[in-house]
Amino acid sequence: MVTNLPAEAKVKWAEVVACRSTPEKIRLMREFISLVPKHKGTSKLLANVKRRIAELERELEKSKARRKGSRAGFAIPKEGAGQIVIIGPPNVGKSSLLASVTNASPEISPLPFTTQKPTPGILQYEDVQFQLIEAPAIVEGASEGRMEGTQVLSLARNADGLIIMVDLSENALEQFAMISSELEKTGILIEKPEGEVEVSRRAYGVGIQIIGGGTLVDCTYEEIKRLLNSYRITSALVKISGKVKLDDIEDSLFSSNVYKPTIIVANKSDSPSAEINFKILKGALRGRNLPLMAVSCLNNAGLEKLGENIFRMLEVIRVYTKEPSSKKTSEKPLVVKSRASVLDVAKKLHSEMYKGFKYARIWGPSAKYPGEKVGSGHALMDGDIVEIHY
Repeated sequence: MVTNLPAEAKVKWAEVVACRSTPEKIRLMREFISLVPKHKGTSKLLANVKRRIAELERELEKSKARRKGSRAGFAIPKEGAGQIVIIGPPNVGKSSLLASVTNASPEISPLPFTTQKPTPGILQYEDVQFQLIEAPAIVEGASEGRMEGTQVLSLARNADGLIIMVDLSENALEQFAMISSELEKTGILIEKPEGEVEVSRRAYGVGIQIIGGGTLVDCTYEEIKRLLNSYRITSALVKISGKVKLDDIEDSLFSSNVYKPTIIVANKSDSPSAEINFKILKGALRGRNLPLMAVSCLNNAGLEKLGENIFRMLEVIRVYTKEPSSKKTSEKPLVVKSRASVLDVAKKLHSEMYKGFKYARIWGPSAKYPGEKVGSGHALMDGDIVEIHY
């Protein structure tokens, strides 16, 4: 159910959204909290707002630190078909994993907190490259800024996917619970929610428009319009995916949650207690959509499947291109999201192809026959060859 906030609270939130000054925004958010009735129905909303206040306060502190000339942030430009951040407690083998599967040469040491800054490397999977980044260790309290945790979690938030690494020679379940808790506290979801909503405010006069392939559950367009209007949002693009309820729409106005597909890599499978610890971890994760791998970075056991698992986790496909009347196909694939259309590929290749698109010919898994002539909406599959005519 939606929270049915009092009108003065909704007006105050409109002031929050319109505010551009961070200190003023924090003040308005605190005023908003004071206007919200405290009961079970508003607990999630209040938690989201409090988390955003904490994030803004940390941003202010970082801004002050930068002005004083302290160390820059952890941002690393993306490369390859996807950026995957490796996170975990100290001494679980993050550096060993990076050294085993990429071209990087990180410092490997039994001492905790050896890695002080993000270290990138490239993992080759068939004809696709993924960028793996070893992050400094996460500890309990990272979401509150302990041991530069907010910078590590910010790195995770901006990635395309995550590897959570745990140690099977220790209590792996306890390690996983700590990491997932710190991620959750900063609004990073490692399991795909049933429905996702993104509300983008637009210029006045355009109205409320709903797009995406999602399904509205127990609500109508008019109900969504009334809800947004009550928050003084009269013009917005509402992008939905999955099954979306009216309270999901409202939650999206207050939360900054992001979903990051995640693989759990349980290292040190060669240790004496590995079998029992892996069984406990696997049992606790039963029924959850989280791929789990048991590996040993010491002898490379199980690591051969990592590239394939990342490829599947990111839900991407490889599309190869060829020019009309040419027999030569591109050696390097174009990596796009699963079920991408021919027009999506044209847009990624060149604006002229996208704007002047006429038709395409397809060879591969999605074609009914070699060289099938298709329109812009044709859904592609991994391994397809596309010839675009424009």
